[in-house]
Amino acid sequence: MSSKDSLRRQFDEIDTDHDGYIAADEFKAYLQKNPKVSDANARAALDYADENSDEQISFEEFSKFVR
Repeated sequence: MSSKDSLRRQFDEIDTDHDGYIAADEFKAYLQKNPKVSDANARAALDYADENSDEQISFEEFSKFVR
């Protein structure tokens, strides 16, 4: 399996409403499966990953974020 397929599978797991974007609340919920991730750290990660500041993460933005 290619790394792109693996990334897509992870993206789809986080995108719980399956609209093609990871919304801020979906991203926070995913990150906070680890109880050590604070609200502030989840917000900082979203701000970093969300290149165009539209409060959602596209697959392209996600791919850049995890690499």
